[in-house]
Amino acid sequence: MSWSARIKVALDAARGIEYLHVYAVPPIIHRDIKSSNILIDDTWTAKVSDFGLSMMGPVGDESHVSLRVAGTVGYVDPEYYRLQQVTTKSDVYSFAVVLLEMLSGCKAIHKNENGVPRNVVDYMVPYIVQDEIDRVLDPKVPPPTPFEREAVRYVGYLAADCVTLEGRDRPSMTEIVDSLERAFNACLVHPSSLSRSTTGSST
Repeated sequence: MSWSARIKVALDAARGIEYLHVYAVPPIIHRDIKSSNILIDDTWTAKVSDFGLSMMGPVGDESHVSLRVAGTVGYVDPEYYRLQQVTTKSDVYSFAVVLLEMLSGCKAIHKNENGVPRNVVDYMVPYIVQDEIDRVLDPKVPPPTPFEREAVRYVGYLAADCVTLEGRDRPSMTEIVDSLERAFNACLVHPSSLSRSTTGSST
């Protein structure tokens, strides 16, 4: 797949998660966002699947639901794991891991060159924040075009914002959808308007 096609798949999935968080009544937290739960149909449209761990999200003035940790290793939000309090930002963290997999071609937990297990967050984020994402892009995809390059970097910055340790500092799924729409459109037109994602928000 091209980089623009990958970004489109990410955008489709983000819209699905946004629907759960914002438009479903009551709101739903998926709790098991991972690459294998994002299915692609014959028109290359991505859809979020497997709601076995999903639950109703916080309502009213509540910011979280206290619940024993569930999910898949490598995708689980560290804050959720530590506090056993799940929020919509827990899904945001998991979705960011999917974005990092998409960019790098590495699994959430994979082995480094020495055979030692490594988390894709720990691997990718340092390159992203040093503006060296080109060094760790998936080699199975042709190098990004000049238009795609800025979009890919932008998605990298977005993913880094989404894996910050505190959920309140992560963007919402609506902000993520907006950012991915900008990135996808930048693949098709001149990307000079893109700048690093600054989508911090409160829970």
